[in-house]
Amino acid sequence: MKRIFILAFFSSLLFIQKIQAQFEGTFGLGVHAGYGAEINNLGGGIHLHFYRTNNFRFAPSFTYFLENKKENMWMTDLDAHYILPVSYSASLYPIAGLHYSHWKYDTSKRDVQTEENWTKNRLGANLGLGFQHDIGYRIRANFELKYQFIKDFSQVFFSAGIGFWF
Repeated sequence: MKRIFILAFFSSLLFIQKIQAQFEGTFGLGVHAGYGAEINNLGGGIHLHFYRTNNFRFAPSFTYFLENKKENMWMTDLDAHYILPVSYSASLYPIAGLHYSHWKYDTSKRDVQTEENWTKNRLGANLGLGFQHDIGYRIRANFELKYQFIKDFSQVFFSAGIGFWF
C-alpha cells in the first residue's frame, strides 16, 4: 500500500503542469481608469481579455476622456499581451497593438468665437508594459503604462483597472 501511494505521488508530479490554471479559450471583462498625457485629463472605460492560449491574449478596450479646455477625446485599442508569470498570483506582460482615437475641439462653448472647431480621427500604435495581480477567485487588478504613437497627438497613457474572468 505504501509503495502504491509513493508511486501515485511521484506519477502526479509528472502531470503538475496540468494542475495549473488553464486560461485558453476563456475571457474576462473589466473597467479601468486612466490618464492621458496629451489630452491632459482623466478617462474611464471598459476592457475585454480573450485568452488565445494560456500566455497570449487579445485585449480590446474603449476609453472616454473628460473634456479639458474644450477638447474632447475617446479612443479604442486592440492590444495583444504576452503573459509572463512572476509569482503564483502576479504577472508582467508586454503590450503591442493598434489604436484609434477621435479628437474634437468645440469653440461653441466659449464666449469668444475667434477659433475654429475641428475634429480629427487618428490611427496609431501602442507599445507598453502591464502588471496584473489576482486579488481573489476570478478577480484581477491590472496596471498598464503604454506609449501611443499617434500623428500630432502621441502620448503616454497610464491606466489601472479591475476585472473578472469567466
